[in-house]
Amino acid sequence: MDIYKYINDKIYIEKENRKTLALIVHPDLTITLKAPLEADNESINKFIKKRTIWAFKQLEYFKDFQNKKVQYYVSGSSVLYLGRQYMLKVISDDNDMVKFSKNRFFLHSKNPQNIEYNKKILDNFMMKKAKIIFAEELKNCLANFKDINEPVLKIRALNKRWGSYLNGTITLNPALIMAEKKAIRYVITHELCHYYHKNHTKDFYELLTSKIPTWENIKHNMELKILTYT
Repeated sequence: MDIYKYINDKIYIEKENRKTLALIVHPDLTITLKAPLEADNESINKFIKKRTIWAFKQLEYFKDFQNKKVQYYVSGSSVLYLGRQYMLKVISDDNDMVKFSKNRFFLHSKNPQNIEYNKKILDNFMMKKAKIIFAEELKNCLANFKDINEPVLKIRALNKRWGSYLNGTITLNPALIMAEKKAIRYVITHELCHYYHKNHTKDFYELLTSKIPTWENIKHNMELKILTYT
């Protein structure tokens, strides 16, 4: 196998206002190369060759998590909520609702044999919880950003992103409800840092690190855990 060609074919290049090159291997086995606006092909290719072995090892590492546990929304399947795994029990009922206690989620369903119907019930429950918990964590995070007015909070599915910040609005991926609260706080803090630095520059990461020194470990553990269950 030509490892360099294998890695190079997977890379999506993003040019932005930054000073250094950075190669990011994502848990979904895609690769992003962030480059300065003025970076030429020669310097980019040289950088990719230098990081090829590292990138290949990262891909192999993430492949170990591709045998995912599938959520079937039937009794005995698993639910990941705020960083904890729960067993799901589906109960036939005249009213649709979700309750949880100790290590179990109880999904009451008018149509318990219909997986898609059960999925909608659980998804609606998770969205309601996300709205409450994300709003609480946003207020907690804002305590570390005294000069930022409280942004508008939106929750919607994002492609390969946990959150975004644009024009006074923070958008969070509803899948974050599966993560621990410290991971939710990391994502919100990451987005609040974009109030000062639009791009992922050295100054951006210095600010993020000053707010959450262990953010890299938190991000890594969060993505691996969610990848296992989604």
